[in-house]
Amino acid sequence: MRQNRSFMTASWIALAAAAITTLGALLIAALGVAGLAGWSDHSHRISLVPGTHLVDLSYQPSWEVRAYTEVCPRIDLRHPRRDCENVILRDADGPREDPPFLLPDDDIRAVSAHLEGRLFFDADPGWNPLIASLYAMTVLSLLVLAFMLSQLWLLLRAVSRDAPFTDQVVRRLRVIGVTLIAWELLEPFLWLFLSPKAWDYGFVRAGAQGVGLELGSMEPGGPQLTRMAFGALLLLLAQVFRRGVRLEDDQRLTV
Repeated sequence: MRQNRSFMTASWIALAAAAITTLGALLIAALGVAGLAGWSDHSHRISLVPGTHLVDLSYQPSWEVRAYTEVCPRIDLRHPRRDCENVILRDADGPREDPPFLLPDDDIRAVSAHLEGRLFFDADPGWNPLIASLYAMTVLSLLVLAFMLSQLWLLLRAVSRDAPFTDQVVRRLRVIGVTLIAWELLEPFLWLFLSPKAWDYGFVRAGAQGVGLELGSMEPGGPQLTRMAFGALLLLLAQVFRRGVRLEDDQRLTV
């Protein structure tokens, strides 16, 4: 009975997560409509508990950016170079050179850096196709997540009723697995038509030589093999449960 209560508690947690995700999607959709209609800007910070910072929500259209930079082989503390990063990886107990020069240790040294982050966008209130695309994809991603959480809720609710091997459980596992795989394949395809590059936004920069900042070609960078493998694992698990359902049916007929 304790196990049933555990599954029931987990099902209610999944339901609450699905409801919160859906409300978040609706909230971002409303903010997007307000901004694209010219009623507000595109940077939002909402406090769900007025007068406090206990539960704050913030959203601003953004895009993945990457920076590639070389690390200087020799660092001059008085006149640091600007065409590379003045970074040194040094053992705290290792030998040190006297200023103004610091040389990397012989055992290991940094040679380059790959940094990832977000580039946040803002625009005048009113219609902008890129901003609209970012809002739409964020809302769609949240709705897909809410759908999978709702399926998880139905699955856990069925299991909590002492019915782990039923056609309903098999169906929920299949739906979650197929949805996860399909979204991982569909999302990069949609970004081909909705990304900054798709809207002819080029990336013009002027910076130090050897330091490059680049926009990601698509969000989140293409199909994630780990997520697709997890979806395939759910489909395999659904087949195992389906086998259990058939064995249970055969046992009932035998009795």
